[in-house]
Amino acid sequence: MKINSVPLGRKLTIAIDVDGTVADSSAIDFAKVDKDPREVMKARPIKGALAAVKKLHKEGHIIVFHTSRNYGSIEATKKWLKKHGFPFHHIVMDKFTAHVYIDDRAINGCDWKRVMREIRRPDLPGKLARKMQLP
Repeated sequence: MKINSVPLGRKLTIAIDVDGTVADSSAIDFAKVDKDPREVMKARPIKGALAAVKKLHKEGHIIVFHTSRNYGSIEATKKWLKKHGFPFHHIVMDKFTAHVYIDDRAINGCDWKRVMREIRRPDLPGKLARKMQLP
């Protein structure tokens, strides 16, 4: 039985949601995004997100932003991330397998100070998953 299909090592693949996690998207009218993907540029960075993501990137973790925004807004989303200085390796428009998900819709929510504290736990993403490494 495989618990996690991503090989675990010292560096993690960290999936970070965009809206509500690094971007305050309250000014975006998502009904307009299909016709004008530039609508997503109205978002503002969430306090603490940029510094935390930069630190994780500098530590060598693989940063992958994920979002459920429509596929037509991928270029505008990349532009927004770059404009605000967020380093990343990839962006995907749906969820994928990662060691860690940082997401505002999780039960524990998204508090960047707590995220940075929790991500250093030796049992992350869980003792069972760490023991069941892939060959």
